[in-house]
Amino acid sequence: MNLNQAQIKLIATILMIIDRTGFLLDLEPMRIIGRLSFPLFAWIFAQNWKRREEKSAKPLITRLILFGIIAQIPHLLLFSNIQLNILISFAITAITFTQVHKSNKKILMLTVGLITAQLLGVSYGWYAILCPLLMINLKKGGDQIWWMSWSVTNIIYVVTSGSLIQIFAIFTPIILLYHNPANDRKPSAIEKKFFYYFYPIHLAGLAAMRTVL
Repeated sequence: MNLNQAQIKLIATILMIIDRTGFLLDLEPMRIIGRLSFPLFAWIFAQNWKRREEKSAKPLITRLILFGIIAQIPHLLLFSNIQLNILISFAITAITFTQVHKSNKKILMLTVGLITAQLLGVSYGWYAILCPLLMINLKKGGDQIWWMSWSVTNIIYVVTSGSLIQIFAIFTPIILLYHNPANDRKPSAIEKKFFYYFYPIHLAGLAAMRTVL
């Protein structure tokens, strides 16, 4: 099986829907399956970031913040908390990566980004930055050092977040072993914009379902 980026993004989206549906119906097995969703989106973000690295990140950040704001109301209605959604998480990640790229004090800028993500209460907190950072450095299935870093990061997040089922996210890179870069193609304009519109719409639909269940 050879997957391209578009197919992996589709898998991540399906897993996200399974996760949210599991939350809505209080079905832990669905939530466990859904733990693989965010790391896959982090990998997709990392691939896009590597291509965008030499270009301005402002359009990406602006788009993430705009649709993140739109998605926040249905996100609030669905989860009944003030945690900021993953589009805002990726916006903070993009801002952090931009500052790290520009600065001579990269560790300091990264630390500031991690603390900011945690203080703002974005989805996944500091993990939302370290996960894409690790995915940027994932090559050919990852070497021993990468897998150690990945495992330790996920274990620390499980401990600090108190979400025991998040440990299943460790297995996400196994899916990425089936990625074949030769099958990647330039996404169409519709494919580029689809998820930005789909994300708030699917949250609104699930929030509406919650009112009748």
